[in-house]
Amino acid sequence: MKKYSIRLYIPAVLAIMISITSSCKKVLEQEPRNSTYADVYWQSVRDCEAAVAGNYSLLRAAFAYGTCMSYYMYGDAETSSSTYFTMNYTGDGLEGIQGGDFTFKYNIESLGDWTRFYKVIAMSNIILTKVPQIDDALLAKDVDDVAAYKNKVMGQALFIRALTYFQLTRVFGDVPLVTEAYDDPLNAPQLPRTDRLVVMKQIEDDCHQAMSMLNWGYENISERAVTANRGSVYALLAHLYLWRATTTNLSSAEPVAEDVNSADTTLQTLINTGGYIQQDTTKYGDQFIGRSAESIFEINMNENTQEGSSSHIGLYFLTGAYVNNYGYTPRLWVPSSYTNTHYSVPLEGEGWDYWWDGSGWAWTEFKVVGIKYYLKDTNEEIPIDYIYYAYDNPGWAYVYNADIDDFDYLQVAGFGGDAKDVRYRNNFAGTVCTKYKNIVYRNPAKQTEGYLSNNMIIFRLSDMKLLQAEVAIYKNNLQTAADIINAFRDRNNSSSDRVSATDTKYNITYQYMIERGREMYLEGHLYFDLMRTRMFVEFIPWLSESRFAAGGFFWPINPTLFNDNRFLTQTAYWRGKV
Repeated sequence: MKKYSIRLYIPAVLAIMISITSSCKKVLEQEPRNSTYADVYWQSVRDCEAAVAGNYSLLRAAFAYGTCMSYYMYGDAETSSSTYFTMNYTGDGLEGIQGGDFTFKYNIESLGDWTRFYKVIAMSNIILTKVPQIDDALLAKDVDDVAAYKNKVMGQALFIRALTYFQLTRVFGDVPLVTEAYDDPLNAPQLPRTDRLVVMKQIEDDCHQAMSMLNWGYENISERAVTANRGSVYALLAHLYLWRATTTNLSSAEPVAEDVNSADTTLQTLINTGGYIQQDTTKYGDQFIGRSAESIFEINMNENTQEGSSSHIGLYFLTGAYVNNYGYTPRLWVPSSYTNTHYSVPLEGEGWDYWWDGSGWAWTEFKVVGIKYYLKDTNEEIPIDYIYYAYDNPGWAYVYNADIDDFDYLQVAGFGGDAKDVRYRNNFAGTVCTKYKNIVYRNPAKQTEGYLSNNMIIFRLSDMKLLQAEVAIYKNNLQTAADIINAFRDRNNSSSDRVSATDTKYNITYQYMIERGREMYLEGHLYFDLMRTRMFVEFIPWLSESRFAAGGFFWPINPTLFNDNRFLTQTAYWRGKV
């Protein structure tokens, strides 16, 4: 097959995207395309490549939309301000979602608007309609196997449509289901919301069809991870099965066994056949720049192709220490509650204090571990009640300062982040998340116009391996679940205690979520993880079991969407609240 430069695609990409995005005011937006344009456009491999490029571009726009990027707002931010990260107030009210109120004006008008997702779906539907109609002879000039080429194009469109619907139904629940491309969308039918189980069945069907059309590998290195292949489809399908298993009946914590089994076999096939390899921990941070051996699917945001981001969520954590001309009060920061829950370990130090030895107060040197005090000479633990100053200041002691020939009263121990853990060491610096920090300046001479050149990771191997632990929990195979969790702690040199298979199922599930919270931090998954496992009761103060059962974790939709579709209704939980 001939290779075309992406520069050659640009006019065609713009044309096809304009046909979708400069739309009439309908909920499911497409722009009418006359027959003359359609006859001229779908004539070559280059036209197909342009359409696929446009589909990926629209997917990126949908997931990267808005302040801090909607993908992370839906998947991470709406837990709580103390769970994973805290949002500072800047006037838009975005931080309201961390208290469970999704109705603030900015939030409902931006995150409550699903129009951008339907632009992606419309593009996929056009590709799936038009590509089979292209005369094979027109493509045979540039490809050796026309049928395989058409399958690759349509397989990607099916995956993108399935991924988009998966995000839609996890966020909004019931959503309109559109699988046709309309030549004249102005006269297309207005559609009501479709039951989410029907939507999930469509996602499953799209995945099965896509996996039969796509291969495991890539045709060239430029496609790696940023182009959907069979592995991408399997990863999506595994997530779908677990989501459906655990949310079909919101009033029950018992997952659907058939879907759990399907997730199990899907994960086994993906991990055993996909050829993916977990990132070398000595190069841990490289995987979040993009296209690592671990990555299964990601959205390209590489500044090498001028696709870096000036609004990536990672930038909202960074300060002037990382980005030139930035201040020192970022919009987002990591609260101590997250560190204490996920990485807290006892720190060690030495110092002096008075202790009651039974006959008087003795000035003594201690070894301090956490808030426990041991006599340095004998290693005997002394209860803190018997230590004069430490009683009110656990973890503190007097340390000799030769410069002043006197003692300073300092914190020598207590608790802090686990500096041995690869993830903590690479992803955090105090309250700053440094997971995404690959800054590229478009004006390197003046160090201005800093863009983040980190791809948006959607699926990776470590995610899939941890999902196997979740499957094992649902199947009551607690030994397997514990082994997987412990393997992650061993691999990352965690100081945390290892999980025992003899512990309760609840406690092992909690430890599973602790491990997800370490491994998948700021990757758009954790909110949905908490819904599946029902561990929201431990991590999301505003989400009660009754609100969950009523679908109160789903988003309301922007009321303006009702203006052009009389069949739409508000999300059930939010009726009368918006």
